[in-house]
Amino acid sequence: MINKTIRRSGHVLKLAALALAATLILQPASARAFEGRINATTTQGNQSEALLYTVGTNYLRVELTATNRPNPVDILDRQTGALTLLFPHNRSFVRLQPVVENASMSPPGIPPMPGGLPPGMGPQSRPPGALGLPAMPAPPTGLPPGVGPQTQPAAMPGAPAMPAMPNLPAAGGMPAMPAMPMMSMPGEAIELKSTGEKTNLLGYACEKLEIKQRGETMEIWATDQLLPFQNYVRNQSPRFGPRMIEEQWAGLLAAKKLFPLRASLRFEEGVERYRFEVQSVAPQKLTDEDMKLFQPPDGYFEIQPLPF
Repeated sequence: MINKTIRRSGHVLKLAALALAATLILQPASARAFEGRINATTTQGNQSEALLYTVGTNYLRVELTATNRPNPVDILDRQTGALTLLFPHNRSFVRLQPVVENASMSPPGIPPMPGGLPPGMGPQSRPPGALGLPAMPAPPTGLPPGVGPQTQPAAMPGAPAMPAMPNLPAAGGMPAMPAMPMMSMPGEAIELKSTGEKTNLLGYACEKLEIKQRGETMEIWATDQLLPFQNYVRNQSPRFGPRMIEEQWAGLLAAKKLFPLRASLRFEEGVERYRFEVQSVAPQKLTDEDMKLFQPPDGYFEIQPLPF
């Protein structure tokens, strides 16, 4: 009787285990927390770098695999957003608190420009035509006739138009230099837009997104089946001033909980100047030894972040 009860209990446990396994298999990948390693490369100009993402449940480690330079190691607390930079070359580390993305933030201590005087103090700005008064005419442009150089009209009668400046040829057979990347202007927001296109990369369903800004377009194939994206951080960056697309795209993807499998930033002429591409994704259960990778090693000393 006892043996039958034990066999029956064992049978029930096996059925429960099979049901749990079936549930996990049928569960969408986006609903399961990814754990494992991701290998990717970034290319900028003629320089390529290999990145290794070690993904835990609560922490993320991002590092360059090359050891020929004293590159830092990034450790992200996925719960709080706090970032720790490890500097193996001098056995130090710095903890950085998360900041709100704001490309137009003013430097510390400089308040925003006021939009006029407070009510009741000094002359107040009014729209044209207020109080029945006519709008002030626009001030004349240029100097009075006969005084100094005169501003010429766009096309004087009988005068030929100014010829356009020709493109300068490349010197010595060297290729022409590409245009410089454009930074966002203060107050100018960039937007991540879906194109509606979908594909499958490395076994993960991806959608195509775009970021456009002043003559540049970044095309991104991203998935929601991995983790929110974190770009590699080399050092503490300033929290104010204009930034380029490659300095902002990671935050836009992270806000949507997407990870890129491939991204290409090009000028409108088609020249690519930045590329991110995942080479392999290896889901795996991290060991207790792996968990030590998410903390500063023994013997490292903490330094204070820069005061901005």
